[in-house]
Amino acid sequence: MFDYQRVRRLREHLQLSETQFAKKIGVAQSTYHRFEKGAASLTAESISEIITLFDVDPFWLLVGRGGNDPEFINHAELITVSKNEYIDLQRKALQNQDERIAELERELGKR
Repeated sequence: MFDYQRVRRLREHLQLSETQFAKKIGVAQSTYHRFEKGAASLTAESISEIITLFDVDPFWLLVGRGGNDPEFINHAELITVSKNEYIDLQRKALQNQDERIAELERELGKR
């Protein structure tokens, strides 16, 4: 089980109640409450929902390292770049995915 405190920090950063957050990721509020207390686990589907819905770096969420600490989550609507700059940024971001995935697998294999 990964560190539930990162999920709680994300929820608090988003200023969502436990009930609101649980509803967004598709779990019962009681299950989510137990998760934040360290007494339950989230399913892979719920973790995937967190990553997708809130644009969270999976490496940060699962292992605690990486660039998507909640304070630094990218909010695309606040950033203005040209179409070409955006495409270049996406290309650069995708170039390192294989390496990041391999590193994530190594980290998870240690646990």
